[in-house]
Amino acid sequence: MADQIPKTMRAAVVKDFNKGYEVRDVEVPTDLGPNDILVKVAAAGYCHTDLQVMQGVYESSGAKPGLVGSHEPAGTVVKMGSDAGKSNIHVGDRVGSINTYNFCGTCNACKHQGQQLCEKLTGMLGLTINGGFAQYMKADARVVSKIPESIPWDEAAPLFCAGATVYGAILAADVKPGQWLALVGIGGLGHLGVQYAKALGYKVIAIDNRKEGIETAQAVPSHLKPDKTFVIDSEDAQKRVIQELQSSFYDTNPGVDRVVINAEARQLIKFSQQFLRKGGILTDVGLPSEWPLEVDPFALSFKEQTVKGRLICTPEQSQDMINLHAKNGCKTHIEKTYGVEEINKMYDHYQRKDLRGRLCMVF
Repeated sequence: MADQIPKTMRAAVVKDFNKGYEVRDVEVPTDLGPNDILVKVAAAGYCHTDLQVMQGVYESSGAKPGLVGSHEPAGTVVKMGSDAGKSNIHVGDRVGSINTYNFCGTCNACKHQGQQLCEKLTGMLGLTINGGFAQYMKADARVVSKIPESIPWDEAAPLFCAGATVYGAILAADVKPGQWLALVGIGGLGHLGVQYAKALGYKVIAIDNRKEGIETAQAVPSHLKPDKTFVIDSEDAQKRVIQELQSSFYDTNPGVDRVVINAEARQLIKFSQQFLRKGGILTDVGLPSEWPLEVDPFALSFKEQTVKGRLICTPEQSQDMINLHAKNGCKTHIEKTYGVEEINKMYDHYQRKDLRGRLCMVF
């Protein structure tokens, strides 16, 4: 298979911040380190973070014009570094990669929190180093997950950010079976989070400010549908939802046990705290580029709530997520796929308010 690898490939690169993408020929990255693999990309998702990269949010971290975007790649292994086989990865495997690349394995974060927080990380795919909007890409064999044949390429790619992030957020919220979990923001992350939470045995509330989000959450097999749904499209609707949820589910200490926020509006933590129970946990992965987040200090202290963040799940948890997705028949809602030459159409489409689920580049 290595003999068939070309010297150049088509890739979509950031032309300049806020100026869209340029599609051009670039060299295939065949210079592999010991833990590297070369992946022939089959699909690569477009994520909110890709939009932020385009907006220059990650410039201080190393993003620059000329960067190949996408940290949601999936494809086939075509070449391996000298040590890549130690990770039980082989040429021909269907794999996808979270954004973590070349972790050290020895720092405190690697040992105790997860390789995604490595203090000596070489970079993050599609954010600071080249990602999946190209025919080939380099990945770290130690962080990729194997993709079962039952998951189509376009549905698999978004799992390596959207799926991995919301799955990690659910784990961070420490939900127990039978507890009520509210997912706020039912887009690319949220529609997967609802399904994963149901598959894990939780009672699920889906909240969005668009009917399209709720409709997407409902367009899944019956065992994966949310138990309750709310569309908050006005201040009155917001007040009604708070009143209902803060007085529901339990005779004493009523409210929702856990919350995961997947949307970027700054006030969503403060909003969710109003119906989060005493002792409840809230995980935010909405990551707004305009900060600070709004937090209700009285609910935080008087209800002894916990508000926390999560970057993405660990490589091991990423494989668990993929297995959960396949075992339970979860579905990634792909609104539309695009070819690499159509990258700017995908960029424009992503910013539409009526977007459902995910957009994906396919090769």
